[in-house]
Amino acid sequence: MAINLSQTLRLTQSQQLVLTPQLQQAIKLLQLNQLELAALVSQEMETNPVLEEVAPAQETESEQRLEELKTEAEAREKEASESRQEREAIKEMDWNTYCENRGVSGSARSGYDHEDAPAWDYNLSSPTSLADHLLWQLQMTPDLNEEEKRIGETIIYNLNEDGYLETDLANLAATCQADPEKIEKILKKIQYFDPVGIAARNLSECLLTQMTYLGIDTELNREIATNHLGSLESKNYRKIARLLKVDEQEVLEAIRVILGLDPKPGRHYGVSQTQAIIPDLFVFKHEDKWMIVLNEERLPRLTISRYYRDLADQEKEFNSLTKNYLVEKIRSAQWLIKSIEQRQKTIQKVMRSILHFQQDFFEKGTHHLRPMVLRDVADDISMHESTVSRVTQNKYVQTPHGIFELKYFFNSSITHGDTDIASESVKQKILEIIANEPPDNPVSDKAIMQILQQEHGIKIARRTIAKYRDMLGILSSNRRKKIL
Repeated sequence: MAINLSQTLRLTQSQQLVLTPQLQQAIKLLQLNQLELAALVSQEMETNPVLEEVAPAQETESEQRLEELKTEAEAREKEASESRQEREAIKEMDWNTYCENRGVSGSARSGYDHEDAPAWDYNLSSPTSLADHLLWQLQMTPDLNEEEKRIGETIIYNLNEDGYLETDLANLAATCQADPEKIEKILKKIQYFDPVGIAARNLSECLLTQMTYLGIDTELNREIATNHLGSLESKNYRKIARLLKVDEQEVLEAIRVILGLDPKPGRHYGVSQTQAIIPDLFVFKHEDKWMIVLNEERLPRLTISRYYRDLADQEKEFNSLTKNYLVEKIRSAQWLIKSIEQRQKTIQKVMRSILHFQQDFFEKGTHHLRPMVLRDVADDISMHESTVSRVTQNKYVQTPHGIFELKYFFNSSITHGDTDIASESVKQKILEIIANEPPDNPVSDKAIMQILQQEHGIKIARRTIAKYRDMLGILSSNRRKKIL
């Protein structure tokens, strides 16, 4: 059987979108917020020598010289005055009293007048972590040998931020190459470190350890903490009393004691990080006219160095490789400056469109937020929805009613009579209803549904209210009820 091999050449035409490096950079800039953009610009200025920051207008040479002479004269006069004051102060100072007040340790908190006190951050120290606090106690425990301390360190390093042990004894035994009984012994010892209840494997063990330490481990308390935490969480105290066959008042007294314990003993040593939000835009009213201002405080104004531009124009001084390098860097700098300017214009254009659609919100507040989707703004400014999505991503605006993420203004609609209302406005009304409820008789989702329909004319399903409540981080009515 013969096999014929042949080669053919065929020409075809096709169209495809090619993302050039410049276009990719422009898209990336749209997604950055103000701080991220400032960091990127700083990095570009380090890698591209032709980029430089625009300096403020310089004073004339004569004015500068006059100012320098004036400053030098003031400095000499100030130095002479301080020297005289120091000599007089040294003569008059009571050194015995100074040394007595300061003490042997030389504490910065004593021995100083208010003017001479060190800076406020002189005595600051980093907070103690949970692991450091426990390791210190482990090292101070006298009846532990080196192997047991090594097991204790392994246990401590396997605790989560709430102070619970995240692994089982079998894994610890394999890691430490020790018997599970020995690990259990060290674990029990660590559980009575400060804070008591640390290194527990579950909530029940944490509460029982604290009860034993405090001497409140009665039979009723232990039974509730061991077998009825589910009913305790749902606040079904009557069920606990029925199952344990005790008076409900006794159950309430026991629960009052249990609620005084700490279910997360490690959280007090967690490092809380507060993230400050720096708005990318400011929207305010000036003389009955709404103004939109970009926050460019941390963003330097860029320009291309005239020195390197002149070097690139010289043909004979440099070889082709150097000249090509300069031309490439200048072209890259020009594109970056152009992309940043285009980004700022696009953000302003999107914010102006949002202000147009959400005029009532800026005038009256969150209750007047109207439904809006990305397509509304995209059609208004003749851009693609993906571009609007990138612009609104991780960016914030300072308004008269607070700081909001740009995506906050885009939300679904809910029927409100003959018109529609934004879902965020409904969430705000749910928050207000729950905030005004009596603690001993919280309103249910069904009651919230009826209030919204009767008082605000908003028809919404009960399951939708439950979904919004979960999104707001609010518990159900039976778990919000306060009996004790």
